[in-house]
Amino acid sequence: MSEKCFVVMGAGEVGFHLAKSLSRQGHDVAVIELDPVKKERIEDELDVLVVGGNGAHPQVLEAAGVSNCELFMAVSSSDEANLAAANIAKFLGADRTVVRVGIAEEVITDRRLLEDVFLVDLLLSTQLLTTIRVLNEIRGHNTVAVEYLAWGKIQLSKIHLDEDSPLVHKPLKEVSLPKDCLVVAFFSGDELIVPAGDDQASPGDDALLLGTTEVIGEAELMVSSGQKENPGTVVIGGGGATGRSVARALVPFDIRVKIIEKERARAQELAATFPGFEIIHGDMTDLSLLQAERVAQAETFVALSGNDERNLMASLMAQELGVDQVLALVHRTETTKLWKRLGLQQVFSPRQLAYERIQEYINSGYSSNIVSLQKGAAQVVERRLAEASPAAGVTLAEMKPPRGLIVGAVKRGDRVFVPHGNDRLEVGDQVYLFVHEDELDTVRLLFPGRDTREQTPVTTLR
Repeated sequence: MSEKCFVVMGAGEVGFHLAKSLSRQGHDVAVIELDPVKKERIEDELDVLVVGGNGAHPQVLEAAGVSNCELFMAVSSSDEANLAAANIAKFLGADRTVVRVGIAEEVITDRRLLEDVFLVDLLLSTQLLTTIRVLNEIRGHNTVAVEYLAWGKIQLSKIHLDEDSPLVHKPLKEVSLPKDCLVVAFFSGDELIVPAGDDQASPGDDALLLGTTEVIGEAELMVSSGQKENPGTVVIGGGGATGRSVARALVPFDIRVKIIEKERARAQELAATFPGFEIIHGDMTDLSLLQAERVAQAETFVALSGNDERNLMASLMAQELGVDQVLALVHRTETTKLWKRLGLQQVFSPRQLAYERIQEYINSGYSSNIVSLQKGAAQVVERRLAEASPAAGVTLAEMKPPRGLIVGAVKRGDRVFVPHGNDRLEVGDQVYLFVHEDELDTVRLLFPGRDTREQTPVTTLR
């Protein structure tokens, strides 16, 4: 291949759709697949180079052309193989790498470590993508993107603003957000604005909120008129890894949650993990159980087991009982149209979400976080406050940072908070700065030193 190519490792659903889409766009594409059945499918259906073998082996990567690769995408079912292959691909000359992993916690808490060790440009979790999608549906969000900082303790949320949002009708200084939350940017078309107190958004703009995970939901509710003030009772069918991830995301909110789990040991574990939720030991496809537990009175039913057929059956039962909102997780995207013919409209696949996220990463010019989607107009900078820093020992009011520089959050020991005018920065603080490109020199002056690279934002879209 003479021109830059794309290399996909793993010919499962994500890899197949990526290879198909990129090939149709006229790009040179190579696919690495160990399974002979999947390899044969790719060879029969797509006009791409197919290399059989283990993508974590250098010889296989070289045969696929990673030395002349614009983007290497490791999306196989093995997290370990994906990370190892990305690392080797980078050493062999790949420009960028994307790695898909399964577990959400790995991305939230260990993203920077995994990116640095394995040379990954974009790390994404299908479980985390699914959790955010379900949470948005449950709470009626206008949230279009979420990122995490400080081991998941700080969150950036990009909110679409309609004409009923208070940020559209009032100057920013008149909108009373929770203490540990603030608006750091407005996105208006291609323009990114770091707002001052007198600024207000226009209908159709997006707002970027930064806050602790404890209060960000309340702030989103305040600025997004599309959200539900009372999401009602939520019933989660299936207490496996994805069910637990969604349940964990619902803990900070005032929502009544019931989890139906078939395995007794897992149900007992869920009861210990989520003492504020009602854990039901039983089969979510048992109609008599659903009736006895008054599932019909729930606002939302979410089927999140690892079995598509059980999710289908339970969702149809919940819909028949009269639940207003029914969400069904499927792992085989090709069955989605069939499910919708049966009346289930909100059907989604983790693999489809991963495919959409990677395609969006490519289309955005390889912007890995929501801030840099504006072509680098702003970025989040992390710094450890040194004794030599002019910002050490002074309050934000005394510092008077320019309009394009916001001290968004501070991690001091185990405490994480959003600072305000009277808060004093201390030596050793881990500071998270939201910086317009025009003020990068100011950051170097006030916060000298290298980026700590302790935790970079993680993007989860939709």
